[in-house]
Amino acid sequence: MLDCCEPLEKVKAKGISFGKVICLAHCAGAKVRAFRTNQSSIDDFRTGHFSPIGGYHAGKDMALILDVARFKYPPHWVPLRLLWEAMDTVDEATGFQRGFMLISKLHRAPSLLYTLSCKHESWVSIARYLVDDVPLLLKSEDVKDIKHVISIVLSSLPSNFAEFIKWVAEVRRHEDGGQSLSQEEKGRLSVKEEVLKQVQETGLYKYVTDFLSSEKSCCRIITTSSHEDNLPDIAASVCCQGAGFLAGRSGSSNGFCCRETCVKCFKANGDKSITVVSGTVVNGDSEQGVDVLVPSSQTKSCCGCGPINCTGMHPASNDVLTALLLALPLETWSGIKEEKLLREIYSLVSTENLSSLLQEEVLHLRGQLLILKRCQDNKVDEDLGAPF
Repeated sequence: MLDCCEPLEKVKAKGISFGKVICLAHCAGAKVRAFRTNQSSIDDFRTGHFSPIGGYHAGKDMALILDVARFKYPPHWVPLRLLWEAMDTVDEATGFQRGFMLISKLHRAPSLLYTLSCKHESWVSIARYLVDDVPLLLKSEDVKDIKHVISIVLSSLPSNFAEFIKWVAEVRRHEDGGQSLSQEEKGRLSVKEEVLKQVQETGLYKYVTDFLSSEKSCCRIITTSSHEDNLPDIAASVCCQGAGFLAGRSGSSNGFCCRETCVKCFKANGDKSITVVSGTVVNGDSEQGVDVLVPSSQTKSCCGCGPINCTGMHPASNDVLTALLLALPLETWSGIKEEKLLREIYSLVSTENLSSLLQEEVLHLRGQLLILKRCQDNKVDEDLGAPF
């Protein structure tokens, strides 16, 4: 499930560094305070509690270690000073001190409607394009207006960019909920829907939508991403991934086939309509019913099985691309020579003009982008040394 910052296959083969664990926790929506031993003291450590530390005996000043490789290392108590000395060493793989981190839940559930992934090998070229190449393109071109800016950025997107940024859906077993949602499910879905609504209300969204509409007959971007906007197709893929999660296969959909999907709207617990895609996933001789809870920005009625065409109902290419553009660092646009145009662009992309909810979403996405770029440049451990 923690598929960010470092490909899982690489983690299995070589392990993962301190800095990239910080990156993982941050990308997963946790609040992280990280300290290397050269940035803190044993007294700071003595007051902390973190995984895999299972407990602290104040009287004996000992820590209970619950090692993640429990098949090799059973739980054991060690003097805290000995543990600190073992931790106060340099990791040969990175050249930096080891340390400890405090990971806690955010004050609210992270919306995480949009997220970046390094699962597909194309993430390296896409991260480089967004952070390094786009500023150079805008600086080298004689940009006339906002439409031209949008065209320059989106028309040159690398192939497979749709594998880089995704919108997140919640998956559950069909029998777990029926036609009702728990308060927690409703809360998470409501936050996602509010983020989607606010993205679609931005001025930038209109420009992106106009660009995609005008380029439908010839632009590669539409061909690349059109399948991403077909809800039944999306749901079939998500159902297979979800079935893999539910079966304990870390999200792998290998061996799973979605036999059918059904898109339906219903009023959950008497509240506003909820869009759910139910799928039957087959794996060998067994099958599993899976529900995908889809964030929706409209209340348009759309019931029944089979494909539907409800523009703007669920996250699609235009709002995904809008979120991606909002997440670009502000200095991305600084190369635009025409001052009036630059001010217009800044007014569209500045997080200061966004609600606090959308600000958090965009800044989270921007953080992911910059962290992935640092990973690609092999600078993540150097840059993530300080607490954040």
